[in-house]
Amino acid sequence: MTTRTSSAQRLSIPSEIGVLGAVIALFIFFSLASPFFFNPSNLTNLGRQTVLLAVTAFAMTFIILSGEIDLSVGSVVSLISIFVAMALRDSGSIALAVLIGVGSGVLIGTINGVITVIGRVPSFITTLGMFSAARGIALAITNAVAIPILNDDYLFLFQDARPLGIAVSVIYAVVLFAVLHFLLTRTRFGISVYAVGGNAKAARLSGIGVRRVKIEVFALAGAIIGFAAILQIARLGSASPEVARNLELDAIAAVVLGGTSFTGGRGSLIRTVFGVLLIGILNNGMNLMNIDSYFQFIIKGAIIVLAVLLDRWTRGRSG
Repeated sequence: MTTRTSSAQRLSIPSEIGVLGAVIALFIFFSLASPFFFNPSNLTNLGRQTVLLAVTAFAMTFIILSGEIDLSVGSVVSLISIFVAMALRDSGSIALAVLIGVGSGVLIGTINGVITVIGRVPSFITTLGMFSAARGIALAITNAVAIPILNDDYLFLFQDARPLGIAVSVIYAVVLFAVLHFLLTRTRFGISVYAVGGNAKAARLSGIGVRRVKIEVFALAGAIIGFAAILQIARLGSASPEVARNLELDAIAAVVLGGTSFTGGRGSLIRTVFGVLLIGILNNGMNLMNIDSYFQFIIKGAIIVLAVLLDRWTRGRSG
């Protein structure tokens, strides 16, 4: 297992260089194409916008590495954000709101994992069902009306604070990345995720509890997604069923563009960071250039397809 993981990391180097080059090229392009892009206020806004995508993409990385997929991310973030906002409104307790956010994320992730693994339902179908259910529950609870976040301490803790002049949400994302990177590269659990995603049958024969690992991955991803919801409503100042619409598309795009194999077993969080930067800059730049949202979806959809085709081509050449 260790040999396979090391090999995967070596194979990632050219891809990382390529994606980083694309990030730099895109940054230069939008700096020249829009007079507003290379503006301190826009760059600050870009960082804040990218935090939600980064945290969500970290969760998606674990799921895709394990050989699964999660299409419910956007709806689940929206639903959890409503739970958090209601807890803040009714109790005023930040600790309770955070506990509810992360805890409900773990619960939803575990449900996805159990249905997928124990129920033997493809994760595509499981999470598509959760996507619809979460969206429906969010609309039913709120009647499609936003819930404002009026707790100043919460807003300061998760959005307004500036330790060393850095947005606190960016610091949270960096710390989370460090913890998850250690978990993925320096622990038995991380090695098991690579092994299960690369070859589940071989992992089972080597003594790894494949079903257990996959359920744990979904639960961990749920916790991360819950934290993403906590950060998102602090940035927006409200919670609604629409706060994270289509987030799953951007998260999948970032992970796949970063070079993580869509079939599992190969990739890293470092590669995901590059993919996040690419998607974040692309979204921000296209908005500044007033590109129609429909065309933005077409562009990102085409990018995902091309990235998957490139992944299959490189796997074929290396295999």
